[in-house]
Amino acid sequence: MLIRVIGAGALGMLTAAYLCRTAAKVEIITRTEQQARLLREQGLQLTAAAENASMEPRSGTAGETVEFPEVLTFEQTLADGLGGRARPGSPDFILLTVKQTAITDKLAHGIVAQLGADSRLICFQNGVGHLDVLRKVIPARQILLAVTTEGAMVKSPRHVAHTGRGMTWVGSAAAEPDFAGRSDHSLTKKFVNVLSDAGFSTSLSNNIISKVWNKLLINAIINPLTAVLQIHNGQLPQLPDALILMRSLYYEAVTLADKLGIELAPDLWQQVLLVCERTAGNRSSMLQDVLLHRPTEVDAITGGLLREAEQAGIAMPTHAAMYHLLRSIEQQWMNIT
Repeated sequence: MLIRVIGAGALGMLTAAYLCRTAAKVEIITRTEQQARLLREQGLQLTAAAENASMEPRSGTAGETVEFPEVLTFEQTLADGLGGRARPGSPDFILLTVKQTAITDKLAHGIVAQLGADSRLICFQNGVGHLDVLRKVIPARQILLAVTTEGAMVKSPRHVAHTGRGMTWVGSAAAEPDFAGRSDHSLTKKFVNVLSDAGFSTSLSNNIISKVWNKLLINAIINPLTAVLQIHNGQLPQLPDALILMRSLYYEAVTLADKLGIELAPDLWQQVLLVCERTAGNRSSMLQDVLLHRPTEVDAITGGLLREAEQAGIAMPTHAAMYHLLRSIEQQWMNIT
């Protein structure tokens, strides 16, 4: 079995490192040649989550492993695909672990050239906007969606720390889950088994869109607020006025989901508070982007909700305010007027 991981950020490196422990052949695709060189020469270092630290390492100290997946760059992979020179042997599974903002028409066409008839693309992005780009060129029945609560943090371009155990749900993006005479359910189950063999807690979901929206709403509440206020996740519920904003963001998003007929978890508000508690000392990914003067995912997360709301005729003033605040922060260092 060949598994290709596109994206060597925190989630991509974490997933690739654990998958290297299985019988599958694992490839990881980096954005830069510099990172690719480091991974080839020194390997992919994983610091396991505390509850996994007792697992016997292949090398290094307890809780530390070094794996050596095959490493390619975006440029190599996309150039091969776009030029009609696809590498021999299509992957069984392609894991797309880049940020939603990185999913462009060019990337989608590059992925198409790598997919075989029985290949499946697994998307780990927040939100749903990226599906519109991918489904222009990839049949929905070849796309699986994954929602994960695993915690990971990049320590260096070749070192990832597993900061907390979570759960991963996988389901088909297709309304009609059958392709080329094979049950999509069996292919999805095959991927779930691979993740389970790698050590992840994984489950099939018959309503993956609900899971996607649950996570989207949690991110749309926590990420923008922490990024604007520049505080850790755990501080949000402790600030009375921030808590008021959290509730406003929550109720606006729930109203939209109800209008769209999307089922949400009945305890979603409690889940939001629990995420803040369990990740109390963490900086959200959006806050990290702001601190490093990188473009955030606000257009994919909050912007995605606002686009859905506009089509549905729903007003979301608090989300709109958060969106424009973050875009203004980005524009300060992008010199955009």
